[in-house]
Amino acid sequence: MTENAVVDDVRGDPAHHLNFMRARIIMRGTDFSDYERVRDKVHDWDTWWGAWSELAEHYLELAAGYRAKGWGRSDGQALISAGLAYHWAKAMTVEDNEQYRTVALQSVKAVADGYRAFDDTFERLEVPFDTGHVYGNLRRPAGVSKPPLVFIIPGLESVKEEFPTWEQHFLTRGMATLSMDGPGQGEGGFELRIRPDYEAPFGAMLDALAGRSDLDLDRVGAAGISLGGYYVVRAAAFEPRIKAALSNCGPWNLGAAIDHMEPIYRAKNQWNLGAKDLDETRELASRINLDGVAQKVQQPVLVVYGSKDALVDSSHGTALSDALPNGELWMIEDGNHGVTNFPTEHLGPGADWLYEHLR
Repeated sequence: MTENAVVDDVRGDPAHHLNFMRARIIMRGTDFSDYERVRDKVHDWDTWWGAWSELAEHYLELAAGYRAKGWGRSDGQALISAGLAYHWAKAMTVEDNEQYRTVALQSVKAVADGYRAFDDTFERLEVPFDTGHVYGNLRRPAGVSKPPLVFIIPGLESVKEEFPTWEQHFLTRGMATLSMDGPGQGEGGFELRIRPDYEAPFGAMLDALAGRSDLDLDRVGAAGISLGGYYVVRAAAFEPRIKAALSNCGPWNLGAAIDHMEPIYRAKNQWNLGAKDLDETRELASRINLDGVAQKVQQPVLVVYGSKDALVDSSHGTALSDALPNGELWMIEDGNHGVTNFPTEHLGPGADWLYEHLR
C-alpha cells in the first residue's frame, strides 16, 4: 500500500480487538488453543505483532519437520496455519510500514507453499491490471473434470490467504475456487487503491482464464464477505459471465457505515482508501454505493447478514435484498459481522445454494 496520512493511534485496546475477532479467527482455521496462547501474550500492539509472528514461526518449524519425513499433508497444513498467523499479525495495521509488507508477504508465501505441499491442483495467478496486478489462488476439486468456478472475494482487511477453510466448502461440493486479491486488497494493495468498479479487476482475472478446458467458465459464481459482499454485487451488475453470487455482510453504502464503526475500522478505511482525513474517507467511501446498481443485477444473489452486525448495520442487508430483482435474504439472528459466530448456519449451506444456481 502507498503512504497516506493516518497518524493518530486510534487502535485502542488490543485485547478488545482480539475478543472482537475471536469467532472470525477460529472460523478461518486458527485453533482455539492457539488463539488463547496469543491472547495471553498480547499486552499492547507491539506484542500483538510478536505473539502472532511467534506462532507463525512455530508452525514453520513444524512444517519443516514434517517435510523432512515426507508427510506432505501435515507439512501443508502447518504452513497454512503459519500463513494465517502472519495474516492476523498485520490485519489491524493502520500504518504503512515495512513491517506490514514483510509480514504480508510471509503470509502469502506460507499459504501458497502449504497448498503446493498437498494440493496438486493449486495455481498461483498474477494478472496484469491497470498499473499493477491482481492475484489469485486457484484450486480445483478432486475427481471433477470440468467444475464450475467460484471466485472468493475478501473485504477491506481480509485477504485471499484467509480462505483455505471457506474454499473447502466449495471444493468438497465439486466447485473450483479462485480466492482473489484485487485493488486495495492484500498483495493488490501494494500497487493499487480500492476502486468501486470491481467488475474491472474481476473481468481481467476471468479473461486470463479464457480457453481453459479444466474449468467450466459458463458456470461462474462469486462469493464475497464484508466489502467483498459489495464487490460481488457490483461485479454481477456489469459482468454477465457471473451466473450467481453470495454476498455476506456487504455494505449498501460504505460511506453511510463509516461513522458507526469503531475508530480502528474508520482508520482502516482511511488507510485503504488513501484518504487524508475522515471527511475525505467519507467522501471516497460514499462512492462504494449500490444505489442504482443492485437494481441492475439479474442473476440470483444470496444475501447473508447478521442481525447484530457491529460494523455494517443489518439494515444494509435488508436494503440490498429489497433492491435485488432476484435476491434472497438469510438474516441470521444474533449474527455478527461476517456471521462468523454462526458458521454452520451459512458456510456449507451457502456453498450448497451457490452450487444449485450454477448447475
